[in-house]
Amino acid sequence: MPLSPFLSDAIDLARRQGWSRRRFLAAIGTGVAASSLPYSAAAQAKELVFASWGGDEIKSLTQAFARSYSAETGTPVLFDGTGPAEGAIRAMVDSGNVAWDVCDADGFTAIRLGQSGHLSAVDYRTVDAGGIMPPFNFSHGACGYTYSYVLAFDSERFAARPPMTWRDFFDTRAFPGGRAVYRWMNGGFEAAMMAEGDGLTNPYPIDIGRAVTRLARLKPLLQLWEGGDQVEQMFRDKTISMACIWHTRATALARESEGKIAFTWAGGILYPGCWVVPKGNPGGNDAFRLIAHMQDPGRQIEFARLRGVGPANPAATAAMPQRLRDYDPTQPGNLAQQVVADSHWWAEHFDKARTDFNDMLERN
Repeated sequence: MPLSPFLSDAIDLARRQGWSRRRFLAAIGTGVAASSLPYSAAAQAKELVFASWGGDEIKSLTQAFARSYSAETGTPVLFDGTGPAEGAIRAMVDSGNVAWDVCDADGFTAIRLGQSGHLSAVDYRTVDAGGIMPPFNFSHGACGYTYSYVLAFDSERFAARPPMTWRDFFDTRAFPGGRAVYRWMNGGFEAAMMAEGDGLTNPYPIDIGRAVTRLARLKPLLQLWEGGDQVEQMFRDKTISMACIWHTRATALARESEGKIAFTWAGGILYPGCWVVPKGNPGGNDAFRLIAHMQDPGRQIEFARLRGVGPANPAATAAMPQRLRDYDPTQPGNLAQQVVADSHWWAEHFDKARTDFNDMLERN
């Protein structure tokens, strides 16, 4: 399955800040890329290996979490940035040669891998269930951050009447121009279902046939994006006037364009990003001690500052500095306008959704 969690995209955003290789290496401190160590040195040390999506995500994970964990416990946290895709985790566990202790995964991926026996159940004696906003305290994945799909639009083109709902998104007569949705359906399917009603109400359970049919109506104008850079460029090139986009990218575009590209939290879909532990991980329960360490509100706020994500711990939401609140999807005023993703629905129906969506795209 060619899915990567939302955090993989934040790598590109961080690169805009101009981090040189020298500065990057200085910043990561005790967090070390596992691939940079000789095998024998890594094998002889007591360590935890964190599988991430590479690049500057490693810097942020280290700065927010790994450095302090290593200082407190003496246990190095190494990083493998090759990407913990669902298939990679399955293959590793099935082979009996598990190298990763903690992985970054979507909420529905955590559910799927838990159901198939490829993940250890979260040790909620070590991890604080109260430090995870409901309903994201899954049995086999501890939510560590949040992000939203939101409606972003060209505010210059729609100065007289900006689009404010997903019904507007699908109304190409009143709001002309190209549209863009995520290639792997998340966000777009919910938007399609909300457009069937008032454009804002809960879309679950999603009717796959209806969602695909509504998206098909956009087909002459529809573009698909897999990475945030792609959809940002679509806006810059003015090939689209609206997009269903990650809130981090919408925020970056709004700042870069000085408001010419705007977005609304109305009808946003809040998703969880999870930390999961592959079954048979070499570090055992220490993986959950690291995850518990990552629940600290101050550390989650730092991670939010570095990556633009929302926190998972309600205490971090409450303590979020004022300057970051407008762009935090979990702030009460922002959250009240959104719906919460049903990860269980996606875990059960992702394969059919993907098949039906792909079939629609391939039809003339």
